[in-house]
Amino acid sequence: MLEFLRRNQTLLTSGLLLVLALILVSSNARTRRFDDPLGAALLEGMRPLQSGVTRATSTLGGIWRQYFALVGLQRENEHLRQRILELERDAVRLGEVEQTNQRFRELLGFRDQLEGPAIAARVVGKDIKLTRSFTLDRGSQDGLRKGMAVLSPYGVVGQILRTSSNTAQVLLITDHNSGIDAVVQRSRARGIIEGALDQGCLLKYIRQGDDVQVGDRVVTSGLDGIFPKGIVVGHITQLHPRSRGQLLSTDVEPAVPFDLVEEVLVVDASVRPRGESAEGTP
Repeated sequence: MLEFLRRNQTLLTSGLLLVLALILVSSNARTRRFDDPLGAALLEGMRPLQSGVTRATSTLGGIWRQYFALVGLQRENEHLRQRILELERDAVRLGEVEQTNQRFRELLGFRDQLEGPAIAARVVGKDIKLTRSFTLDRGSQDGLRKGMAVLSPYGVVGQILRTSSNTAQVLLITDHNSGIDAVVQRSRARGIIEGALDQGCLLKYIRQGDDVQVGDRVVTSGLDGIFPKGIVVGHITQLHPRSRGQLLSTDVEPAVPFDLVEEVLVVDASVRPRGESAEGTP
């Protein structure tokens, strides 16, 4: 018997295991349960790992969503910055247009006070300190010629010194080579406006006894055949002492802020302010 069991040990063991398996299957089928201790142990062991994977996946998903949100926000901010720059450029452009329109309205209003032809021109170059001149964007082809008066709504600018086909150089009244026949508006004292060394002007050759005071306004007399009558030149800031027999001279501050002038009117010598008397101003 023992010899039989030794010889058939493998077969008997396999048969016994098969019977036990059949018994377990039959029992599970009856109770509708499946008890798997090894599976349960594996499931319990995998729970922390699954929880960690779930948390890691959730965290990575959140980071990924935040990344895309930040990218979208960055793009939106860049778009907004570009839009702000465009609006700022538009505001600057509109502001410049408005200022230009205002200057032209003032120039046209001043033009309406003058009789005869007047040519509007832009200042395209300035040399206030050395030659004390402007360069205009109009020339002989536009009817400009040497000696014509150059005016602005502020007052007298100067006169045309030379021209080319499309440009003209203006000699400012502050240049020492400039000379304008002028009168003191209040007292009608007459003299000649010349440029001074300090970028101002002098009213020279005033007769003895003429009534001249600091603060008096000086205007063109219209007697030089260049400038129309009654255009503002400036106001007296200082009286120079004089010896017996000498003519009086005064310092005059020009009415025109030359660094601000951008457009001018060029007029003929025959131009006169409409309806102005000798005491009037533009």
